[in-house]
Amino acid sequence: MNTVQTIGTDFSENLQLIKYQPVGLYISDEKPGNAIELKKKGNGCIVPLILKASTGQPVVFSEDSTGWPCSAFYLGFQDSIFEGIEYFLSTKDDFWRPCERFIENPALAKSFIDHVQAIKPAKRYVVFKLLSEFTGPEEPEVVLFFVNPDQLSALVYLTHFDAPEAFDRIITPFASACMTLATLPLKLARNNEQKAVCGLHDLSARARLPKDLLSIAYPYPFLKSIWQKLPDTFMQTELWQTIKKRINQD
Repeated sequence: MNTVQTIGTDFSENLQLIKYQPVGLYISDEKPGNAIELKKKGNGCIVPLILKASTGQPVVFSEDSTGWPCSAFYLGFQDSIFEGIEYFLSTKDDFWRPCERFIENPALAKSFIDHVQAIKPAKRYVVFKLLSEFTGPEEPEVVLFFVNPDQLSALVYLTHFDAPEAFDRIITPFASACMTLATLPLKLARNNEQKAVCGLHDLSARARLPKDLLSIAYPYPFLKSIWQKLPDTFMQTELWQTIKKRINQD
C-alpha cells in the first residue's frame, strides 16, 4: 500500500467514511479504464458524477465532455459560461429564463464571474477517483471528502490541530458546487496554500444531493501534513469513539 492509499484508508477508518470515500483529483492525458465520462458537452450537472467517484467509480471530464457550460467554465475548459450569466445569477426579471436570485444585482454577479479565473487543464482530462486506486508514485493534487456534520466537525478540528488561531484555514465561500470541488481547491494546491474549501452549499446542486451532505477539499500536501499528526489527535479519545459509533447508525 502506497502513501496515498494509506492516507485514504486511515481517514476512512477514523471518520467512518463508508458510503463516500476520499477522492483524489488530478490532471492527466490518460483516463482510468473503467471511468465514467459524459458522452457530450453542454448537458448535465457534473456534481452527482463527482459524488459517484466517491463510491468507487472513477469519473473524467474533458473539453468534449464537460456537462453544462458552467461546469466547463469552472473546470477551466472554456473562458465564459453563457451570455447573460450575470442576469441569471441575479434578479433581472425579464431574462430569458428564471433567475436564481443568488446575487443582489447583475454588476455584482459579473464581477464575481470575472474574478473566478479557473485553472486551464494542461492535459486532456480532469480525473476524480478514490485514493485507494492511486498506484505507484501517482499522487492527486486535491483530495475531496463528502461528509455529514460529525465527519465535517472532525475534519475542521483536525485542520486546526496545529494552528488553532488560523481562522481562515477553512474557507466557506459563495461558490458553485463544482467551484468548491475543483476550481478553488486546485488553485490553493497550485499556490501551495494550507487551506481547505468547505462546499456543496450551492442551492442549485443541493436539490440533486443528499440533504445531510457537505464537502471539504484539501490540497494533497496539506492533507498529508494533517494525516501525519493523526496519532496525536483526539482521534484516540473516548469522546471521538462515542461520536464515531453513531455516524452510520441512521
